[in-house]
Amino acid sequence: MSRIKKALEKAKARGLAAGRREGLRHEHGEKTDEPSGLRYVQTKVVEVPEEVFIRNKIVSIQEDHPVADQFKLLRTRILQRTRKAGENTIQISGFDAGEGKSMVAMNLAVSMAKDTRQTTLLVDVDFRRPTIHRLMGLPDDTTGLKQYFEGRASLEEIFINPGINKLTVLPAGGTISHATEIVGSSKMEALVQELKSRYPDRYIIFDSPGFNVCPDPVVFSEYVDALLLVARSDFTSADSIKAAIKLVPKDKLLGTVLNDSKWQEPMAYHEHY
Repeated sequence: MSRIKKALEKAKARGLAAGRREGLRHEHGEKTDEPSGLRYVQTKVVEVPEEVFIRNKIVSIQEDHPVADQFKLLRTRILQRTRKAGENTIQISGFDAGEGKSMVAMNLAVSMAKDTRQTTLLVDVDFRRPTIHRLMGLPDDTTGLKQYFEGRASLEEIFINPGINKLTVLPAGGTISHATEIVGSSKMEALVQELKSRYPDRYIIFDSPGFNVCPDPVVFSEYVDALLLVARSDFTSADSIKAAIKLVPKDKLLGTVLNDSKWQEPMAYHEHY
């Protein structure tokens, strides 16, 4: 891409971000004196039953679940490495399909929302196999980013609160045939920048495809501060790891979560430095 074209793309992105600012003002609601701390005034509230979360292995909502403690530890390590640097956008990806990266993303988002110091936004940018809405028991025709990028829904119309305080979700809205072009567009870059900069006390978790699945996570990694990979025990091969690691921006890589471990702990986290 020529320097002139890059400059035009950046200018367009800045304009889109500025025009969107008012629409994002109340996405998390207004602070109140109520015990929950927030009252949602524009965001759609969908009370997801606890049994739906449990059935889909979103165990972070249960304080006494042993795996929930592991997600708390993961949350703590991530916050320690990112908070002081002002890094608040985290991409969660994997190596191949079927490794549980969406489950990890949802559990981490719930755990982070329970931390008293920030709100959390979970964004599904896996337009090949969108999963976040299913983990909440929502139908496949749930309005989301697909409709936003197609101009059929405004951004403020697609935020969802699943009944968990301080957690907001942006569903994918369905599959997109030209996903790489959408992910690499100036509109996507402007959206990420706006979401990142609007609320300084918020963490944003992006659920993206595996690095060996398609080019989308490579493109998207340019927009975020940090990256977390998810591998699955006895599933992700050494060849897959070697192939993906060539594509991962090493300076942004926080570590790797080993999911479905057969050790004493069903989830393990290995940091990268």
